[in-house]
Amino acid sequence: MNILQMTHQGDLGGATRSITWLCRGLAERGHRVFVACRGESRLAAALAADPVTLVETDLSRGPGLVADAFRWRRWVREHEIDVVNAHASLDRHLASYLRVLGFRGAVVHTRRNVPLTTGGRVRAAFDAATTDAIVCVSERVACQVVAAGVPEERVHTILNGLPMDRVAPSSGESSELRQRLNLDPGTPVVGVVARRKSQEDLLRAVIRLERPVEILFAGVEEDPELLSLARELPEGSRLHCLGYIGEVAAVLGLLDVFVLPSSIEGFSLALLEAMARGLPCIATDAGGNREALADGAGILVPPGDVRALANALAGLLDDADARREMGESARDRARDRFHVNRTVERTAALYQSILAGG
Repeated sequence: MNILQMTHQGDLGGATRSITWLCRGLAERGHRVFVACRGESRLAAALAADPVTLVETDLSRGPGLVADAFRWRRWVREHEIDVVNAHASLDRHLASYLRVLGFRGAVVHTRRNVPLTTGGRVRAAFDAATTDAIVCVSERVACQVVAAGVPEERVHTILNGLPMDRVAPSSGESSELRQRLNLDPGTPVVGVVARRKSQEDLLRAVIRLERPVEILFAGVEEDPELLSLARELPEGSRLHCLGYIGEVAAVLGLLDVFVLPSSIEGFSLALLEAMARGLPCIATDAGGNREALADGAGILVPPGDVRALANALAGLLDDADARREMGESARDRARDRFHVNRTVERTAALYQSILAGG
């Protein structure tokens, strides 16, 4: 198949990595893969040495997107594209316009998060009429898309996955980071690897613990709210905001407990990676977190419930055996259920089914 993957974003950590692995996996299986993204995006940098063809693009908004659609209609014809898979909002609009303009290949939309806005029933009807499939990265996302009015038969759940052969325990990088941060060897380390996703709730939970904890936030910079809460942390506790880190192995290698306090979620790759590395995990019951942490693989707490988060964290920090057992369950579940090969194979099978008229 000739496949065009489109995303005008390409900078969000989890989505970028997921699209990278999907494109790489499809190309390794013999498909010709084109990736349309901004040339300066992290996705373009990640795929620069891969067996894919990068197509630099910067989509317009409003009426300009219609003009873009006419140019892309010519491009997909010239390159004999079989499948257009759109991953972000502008891309989804463009892919739908291509169908309206006569593209007869497969049009697929991927939804990577619970939609904040859906455009209402009219937009849902338009999406259903101009796409062959809407891929959702978790059952929770799929339920929200169906609730917005998209026919259930058009919605397909294909869970995110990790390249498990590349998930190895960190060693030297973690030691270097520990020295740089001057972490107290006798103080437990908890952390969040994510862009801004209610990290303040973890600080509020640690304040309730009244015990020293080292807190690592990878993916965010300091901001006034975080700094204000950090001043209330128990004596001996410290907050370390590490900003964007492309390779999270060094951070995960330092943690005793991984926490994901988000109020909105799709299917977190950071959570999957923590699980694959055998870390005990606490996450909110948002998005696909329940699907990830099923069968004793972690602890779920209600979004925004600081008391429940503090109690879960205290229980794990006080019980080394519980941390070890939960980490082992998490690792086994991640490796058994969430390999990226399954994601790639199910995606390719969906494309082929659509093209075959299935």
